[in-house]
Amino acid sequence: MSATASFYLLDTSKLDDLKNNAEIIVKKSLFNKKVIDNYWDYLANNATELKSLNGSGYVYANLLVYLQEEKNIDLLTNQYDDISKELVDKRGSSHFLFTNNQRNSFLTQLDPDLFTLTEIQKFNQEFSEEGDEETARLTLDAIKLLHDNLKSVQNDSQILLLIVG
Repeated sequence: MSATASFYLLDTSKLDDLKNNAEIIVKKSLFNKKVIDNYWDYLANNATELKSLNGSGYVYANLLVYLQEEKNIDLLTNQYDDISKELVDKRGSSHFLFTNNQRNSFLTQLDPDLFTLTEIQKFNQEFSEEGDEETARLTLDAIKLLHDNLKSVQNDSQILLLIVG
């Protein structure tokens, strides 16, 4: 089963409302059940949707670990970790928040020209036994997309949201 990888640019002032809208509410009565899910509408009305990955979003699982372990690019921790965890708990899919500080610290290191197919294949093989060329090429596409979307963060009042699911 494949997952999508969707990116959104969001003002940090909207994070509390994002968390509140992340919860799926189920109202049951004797003969019916009503599901209220405002999450996607909230994102559509309060965030800017950026280009998404054309392929399985699951490559970001390997990629983010690769960046941290092999390149010392830590995109997995920042001051919004609690919010990410809450979104994961409420939505049941992976949520990553990337900050302006991470943009400033790592954008140059995320230049897609600095990565090779061979090194990605080698890491994928060792990490998840998926060392095929197709997965490595998709990972290179994912790096380029992450780099390009991270450039959209312009100041400390914006974050980049990645949803994989």
